[in-house]
Amino acid sequence: MPIPEKHFFVCTNRRPPGVEVPSCGAQDGFEILAALREERDRRGLAASVFITATGCLGPCPAKGGTVVVYPDGSWYTGLSTADVPEIGEQHMAGGKPVSRLLDKEFSRVE
Repeated sequence: MPIPEKHFFVCTNRRPPGVEVPSCGAQDGFEILAALREERDRRGLAASVFITATGCLGPCPAKGGTVVVYPDGSWYTGLSTADVPEIGEQHMAGGKPVSRLLDKEFSRVE
């Protein structure tokens, strides 16, 4: 198995019925996951960019739509599928995080 240049972890956590704290799975987490995979595949980056669904990454209740990218430690929160093409162009293909979408509280990069 090749070692990825980037690994996107996408929160798809869903909280049980009756829990009032929001979760990424209920805030388009699965749609963001699918859109990122489609963007990666469209760009021919499947060998160098891995994308994995995860459980709760932590900031979900306050932020929603959460993705963390390693090895650079970029955190995107509050994402929608509309953000994915820009992430594909700039971060997946270009290697630079999308500054305006980064969660400054959690990210190690600027």
